[in-house]
This record gives sequence, C-alpha cells and structure tokens, in this order.
Amino acid sequence: MTFRFTGLLLRFVGYQRTTEITATNLADALRQLHERFPQLRPVLWDESGDLIRVHRLLLNGELVGKPDGEVPLRDTDQVEVLTAIAGG
Repeated sequence: MTFRFTGLLLRFVGYQRTTEITATNLADALRQLHERFPQLRPVLWDESGDLIRVHRLLLNGELVGKPDGEVPLRDTDQVEVLTAIAGG
C-alpha cells in the first residue's frame, strides 16, 4: 500500500511524496510508518496515540474515522495524509 504526503508533512518524510508499506491493516501500516519516519510521530499523534485533530487520513479517497486494526488494506490501497490549514 502507498502513503501519500503533501504540504508541511513532506519535510518530516524526507520530501518523499509517497512511500510504500506492506501491511494487512491500517494500524500495522501506521506502526511501520512510525518506524520508518520517527519524526512524524509527534507531528501526527498526540500523547494518547490519537491522530491530532488537524490531520485526516483518506483511504482510497474516503475519510477514515478512526485508524485502527479493523481497517483492512490491500496492496493497491492508497492512504493520503491531509493537514488542515487555518488562517485569517
């Protein structure tokens, strides 16, 4: 499966727009993502391990409510990490 990154998150993944991960569920894929890019952990997740509210995960274009082990993945799946931008 493929993770896609945009915007400010690119600097935490070495400016790679995509990275490939082999996993059967979203929780395992996120765990592997942490291992590959440990600098992402404090940017994406809070102290409780929950996704910080300004970030959203899209699986094949569909919003993922709670990323956990119950979300199965296929090799062809794409997870996009989006960050809300606020300003005035």
